[in-house]
Amino acid sequence: MSLTPRAEGPPEEAIKSPGCAHYKRKSKFVTPCCNKVYTCRFCHDEREDHTMNRKEVSELICTLCDTRQPVQAECQNCGIRFGKYTCLECNLFDDEDKNQYHCNGCGICRIGGADKFFHCKKCNMCLPVQLQNRHKCVENVSRANCPVCLEDIHTSRTPCHIPNCGHLIHRVCFEQLLQAGHYACPVCQTSLMDMTQLWKYLDNEVARTPMPAEYSICKVDILCKDCHKESTIKFHVVGLKCSFCGSYNTCRSEGPSPPVTGRKISYNISRATQVKQFFAKILGQAAQTNQNLHQENEEEATSASQNINEGQSSSSTDENQSETQRSSQQ
Repeated sequence: MSLTPRAEGPPEEAIKSPGCAHYKRKSKFVTPCCNKVYTCRFCHDEREDHTMNRKEVSELICTLCDTRQPVQAECQNCGIRFGKYTCLECNLFDDEDKNQYHCNGCGICRIGGADKFFHCKKCNMCLPVQLQNRHKCVENVSRANCPVCLEDIHTSRTPCHIPNCGHLIHRVCFEQLLQAGHYACPVCQTSLMDMTQLWKYLDNEVARTPMPAEYSICKVDILCKDCHKESTIKFHVVGLKCSFCGSYNTCRSEGPSPPVTGRKISYNISRATQVKQFFAKILGQAAQTNQNLHQENEEEATSASQNINEGQSSSSTDENQSETQRSSQQ
């Protein structure tokens, strides 16, 4: 059986990949929604008043020979491959090596390497292999919006932070929360990080701030937002400490209100300011540490990818990869 000859052209490796700010590829989409030509869905969505579903695309144009044709891996006229990575299920073409892989569970392509992630059926998302059998499952957790910026998480290209409560937050949004002085999950109010150092600081403030005698027998019922247990404790103006886990991330639940005596409780304003500044300092340091950790992981991943491309051996970065990093969508 004879093969149809292909048009003569330069070798594929000699052709500089065109593309856009989002992808390097040798094709453009004919959008099914408005019949316009764009390099990718992001270019389309940035310029139009509606969004495009790239899985509905049925036609594309080769940027080398300008041939309009059905979606396929190679140009039917010049034979050029539209992308070194090609997924015809997602209509994704990319000439950059990002360790792309298609996840059948997520139904989309992700980056980071299939060997470094697994799909949790209950969470309905890809997670780092370090979290297999070690994470808190929240059903369909990724099929929701980020509680900070309200953007979709499942199709987001922005990496997410996975706090202990399991509710996903964009990594950038998580760092902004800490820098703004917020330490509780916007969804469930559980502490987003280890607060031991801050709770010890408040213990010291409580010890330094004696309550008036009329408050000595005043007790209140509280609910801890970290361990979710109720307890009855002595009222204190600095904070209400959980008698089970020691957290100050609590709220009043039931019980009598503190006595109204007309006498103000003396709490030095400068010390209150110091407490606020200490909280801001610790949370800011945590945000910076988290940011530095992700930068180191990204540099290691880039270095490992370069070594693999050059045919050199590279050590696995699995153990160094942050457990707060998940694979991002392509």
